[in-house]
Amino acid sequence: MTDEPALTVEESEAYQTLLPKVGRKSPKIPADVLVRHVLRVVPAEEWPARVDGLDALLRRLESARKDGLRIASRPADRAALGLYLTRRRGSDVRPYHTALLGVEPIEGSCDCPDFLKNSLGACKHIFVVLEHVYAKPRRLSQALKEQERAPTPSAPRWNPIRPMTGPGDWLERVSWSSLSASKGPRPAREVSALKWFHPGLNGVLAVSRSFEDDPRQRLALVEALRKVLPASALDRRHDPALAALLVRERERLKRKLDQTLTPDERKAALQGLKRTLYPYQREGVERFLSEGRLLLADDMGLGKTAQAIVSIDVLWRARRVRRVLVIAPASLKPQWSREWVQFSDLPVLVVEGTPEERRRLYESRKSGIFIINYEQLIRDLEVVRGWSPDLVVLDEAQRIKNWATKTALSVKGLAPPFRLVLTGTPMENRIEELASVVEWVDDLALEPKWRLNAAHAIRADGRGEVKGVRRLATLRDRLKGCMIRRIRQEVLDQLPPRTDVRVPVELTEAQRGEHDALIQPIASLVQRAKTRPLTQPEFLRLMSLLTTQRIISNGLAQLQFEEIWPTVRARAPEEAMIQGLSSPKLLELRQLVRQIVLGQGRKVVVFSQWRRMLNLANWAVGDLLAGSGLRAGFFTGAEGQRRRTQNIVEFHEDPHFRLLFASDAGGVGLNLQHAANCVINLELPWNPAVLEQRIGRIHRLGQSKPIDVFNLVCEEGIESRIAGLVGSKQAFFKGLFDGESDAVQFEQSSSFLSRVEKIYGDSRISAGSANFDADGSGPSELDLDDEVIDPYEELIDAADESQDRSEPIIDDASGDSRPPVDETPTPAPALTPASGDVRRLFSQLQIRREPDGRVVIEAPAETASALGELFEGMAALLQAAGEPRGHS
Repeated sequence: MTDEPALTVEESEAYQTLLPKVGRKSPKIPADVLVRHVLRVVPAEEWPARVDGLDALLRRLESARKDGLRIASRPADRAALGLYLTRRRGSDVRPYHTALLGVEPIEGSCDCPDFLKNSLGACKHIFVVLEHVYAKPRRLSQALKEQERAPTPSAPRWNPIRPMTGPGDWLERVSWSSLSASKGPRPAREVSALKWFHPGLNGVLAVSRSFEDDPRQRLALVEALRKVLPASALDRRHDPALAALLVRERERLKRKLDQTLTPDERKAALQGLKRTLYPYQREGVERFLSEGRLLLADDMGLGKTAQAIVSIDVLWRARRVRRVLVIAPASLKPQWSREWVQFSDLPVLVVEGTPEERRRLYESRKSGIFIINYEQLIRDLEVVRGWSPDLVVLDEAQRIKNWATKTALSVKGLAPPFRLVLTGTPMENRIEELASVVEWVDDLALEPKWRLNAAHAIRADGRGEVKGVRRLATLRDRLKGCMIRRIRQEVLDQLPPRTDVRVPVELTEAQRGEHDALIQPIASLVQRAKTRPLTQPEFLRLMSLLTTQRIISNGLAQLQFEEIWPTVRARAPEEAMIQGLSSPKLLELRQLVRQIVLGQGRKVVVFSQWRRMLNLANWAVGDLLAGSGLRAGFFTGAEGQRRRTQNIVEFHEDPHFRLLFASDAGGVGLNLQHAANCVINLELPWNPAVLEQRIGRIHRLGQSKPIDVFNLVCEEGIESRIAGLVGSKQAFFKGLFDGESDAVQFEQSSSFLSRVEKIYGDSRISAGSANFDADGSGPSELDLDDEVIDPYEELIDAADESQDRSEPIIDDASGDSRPPVDETPTPAPALTPASGDVRRLFSQLQIRREPDGRVVIEAPAETASALGELFEGMAALLQAAGEPRGHS
């Protein structure tokens, strides 16, 4: 029996499948050339990555046209191959050096940031040059001849394709192809450089070690490579990408060695601390002081703020920094101020006031430690850039998990030498969220973005569902240089025990009827997704239906809040009346308050996603509290900053203040471990990270008592299923950050529509996948890879904050709160009132102009709430209609 001949590339299934995907998207460069290139740079066993790789190439091809790129300079001697200079049409910035070394197969190098990161071996500048060559048959023929007879360059070259696994350090991919074949005596610089190389495959010399953990040795290697590179960029042996990487690495290493503290300096500084740190906290501070840039991702409650304050204090006293900026959610600025005095005697300023007052502050203070909020950064970005901070601390850094928001773009517009990023949840749902946060600390760590899903997702056969995540060891390897994370288990002896209790709640017949009436329209929409992607309005409708089911699970009193609330708010919450409202969770809450607050004398934090549910909860237990001379307060997006601060202080200090009703505005950054030791969740959020954020408010360092967590869950319908789905999302988070295994399997699918199918399995519905046409655009030269995210997942995350913003903006003039800027890319729609109701709502508004020129709009609380929901729904639909259908 003879072996069957191997298939040619053209005969392969991969080639035949990918070729039609190019279609007419490449009018000048032949489709087969692009497909062959993808098959060369992506391993054969990585089919999803090959598909995504071709999409990434086509985005860059389209971007080259949209950006109006042109060739500013061509190779000498009328050569077709060689060094080109490329730039945007009309731009006066330095052009990029783009070396075209081959057309079939494509070989090139460019010093643009995208080429350095994308692992495609191509970029939009290379495509501009390729289209120039392919435009003329004679030029193409010349290029092919030059490519065929071109000698192997006797100079170091860099392979731009990062391996799918392992650390993937770029320096490990530097090789020297023909050094061993050189004749005659070698120049001294080549002899000196030889010690850094060892023989590789086919006699090619490869860098023997990259010295990731030894900056002095790594710098010596970089300097040696810089010396043996051709002196002129016009030399055919010149590798623009390698030259650019060596320059930026040299700058990074010199900054690290020159600016960060030596071990002796660190030891001396830490001995004089105002307050003793735990050993792991001291380790975190030392790691930042030695690195200069760090993602501090300690588990919630382990004292990230304390480590940040000590780091600032040490760097300030060592005169490494003179302008420090702490960026935090507005609600946490007072907390930063309170904790500051516990760890440092340095003066700190909480920035407030009007934009003009803030501008004058930056201009008048040449040094200082300022605490600002994210919204101020958005408005004051150019002023802050002009102030040029030496150190920026980013608190609750998950705020930049989606790169396209104004917050993320504003933060990444800052370029301080020292960067400390704090978050207990560096990734909530998608790997791309983690990549967006990490990017500001180390922009090469998790590149390329386009390959993250394909490289790490475990998908079900034939359906493309994400069933788990693989290659966690690779992610850990690539994060270890820029991230440190300690989990509760590592310091468990310093933390109190925790008990989680699921409180089952039965639906009333009225609730069940309303809930089940929505199953069929939900099933119909998900069934439709099997045959084609849902339109934005269709998906918004689906989100609205699912959100309504969750509200029904909380009770019909919340569903019919506008009709019910005016009739009950002034009446005593008799249990018979609550039963008539078909809101059994309110009855369960009364029982818990009797047992925990009245019987045990404890303080409790009650969480809900919806302010309306919190209003009902406060009403439902009001008579119990009043009868014992106790009271409650709120911490949600509806209160101004001063009121929220006052409520937190009184919750800590007033023994009669027993209940704090909080939305997820209180689930981030607040320290309540000294006030309460019990949490009641009126419903479970979709996102497990949000749930842990809530609990982490009291289960953190400083808590001296055992804590209890009570989760109220309807045991029928959507809510009980959510409780199971939350577990699969927690599995990936814990597997990546808190485990050692290389893969994790989910019990349920992670794509949103697949989870809906799980919830409504009897309806025999299945998920479809959305296909978006790439628009080729990006926010800047630095990032052509938008996050490859499931739009359904993004919308479901946004829905968790849709009814109660977690971050109010502080009014520049008065200090009062108002809705925030642009923090949810596509919020889920709120149920809007009918047209007659809209006229009635607007008729209740009163508008007046103040002497200072401000316009004040006043409205009753119910009117303001209803109008807020109306505007949110309108904004969601308008934004959806205006967005391009796709991601770069």
